[in-house]
Amino acid sequence: MDHLIAYMTGLGGSASAAQLRTYFTKRQLSRAVGAGAVVRSARGIYSLGALGDAERLSLEARAALFGRSAALAHGLGILHQPPAVELAVPRGRRVRRIPGTAIATRLLPPADLVGVGAVRATSPVRTVLDCAAMLPFAEGLAIADSALRQGLANREELEAGAGQWVGRNKAALRRVLRHMDPRAANAFESGLRAACLEAGVHMEPQATIRTARRDYRVDLAKKLRLVAEADSFEWHGGREALHRDCTRYNELVRAGCTVLRFSWEHVMYEREWIGEVVSEVESRAEVHNSRLVLPRSLPLTA
Repeated sequence: MDHLIAYMTGLGGSASAAQLRTYFTKRQLSRAVGAGAVVRSARGIYSLGALGDAERLSLEARAALFGRSAALAHGLGILHQPPAVELAVPRGRRVRRIPGTAIATRLLPPADLVGVGAVRATSPVRTVLDCAAMLPFAEGLAIADSALRQGLANREELEAGAGQWVGRNKAALRRVLRHMDPRAANAFESGLRAACLEAGVHMEPQATIRTARRDYRVDLAKKLRLVAEADSFEWHGGREALHRDCTRYNELVRAGCTVLRFSWEHVMYEREWIGEVVSEVESRAEVHNSRLVLPRSLPLTA
């Protein structure tokens, strides 16, 4: 069930039945629905149960959805579910404690709030800025990448907002804006890229590598032909998928690539170890490539 919830979180909290059937069985989905973790929100559409709780608690507290709860409301991909519904009220207002919520007091000009269903939430731009400033780098980067990818915010708007930022952690906010990239396919991949960046390794998302057999698009790559893949187990559930994956992997190695594969658990809980591995392998690859002339027929393009 954790993987199903993580998959839906990466898509912004909701998914069609067709999307879910691609990677999960009917039994897995039924189990998640029975546990209340997933709800059938419309014909053929399933949403995380936490979204309904967020709306109810937002109305009860007379507060705006904030942080990761706002990101989920806008359909932005996040790495981790917030432990409580994140809400915000204007500064100066007395806050009543409500179980299941984390209520912050913030400057909330009307321009930074939008309607989402029956409740209000911080706008996509404000949500990206808040999350970039207050969350760990990987979390903020995943949300910023998602906002750019979905067209809910653009660089100009985010840079303008950062220029007027009066809150804390402006350096953390700037760091996310410096590295955000709309090419990232999902939050899982953004988390992997963040781990590489934290280790000082800059990699291109969704790069295409030409091999002798065909062109392959990989999650992350570097010019020295270092590849890092965010490997979800749902992609390899059958014999045909395994065969296709083995062919792909071997063709990339045949083309001179060093391919590193990281699981969902690695990205969620072991990003420091990912950084150590990528950094060490990159150093080794630099030495190797300084002695190696690759065929011109095998370029890497972003």
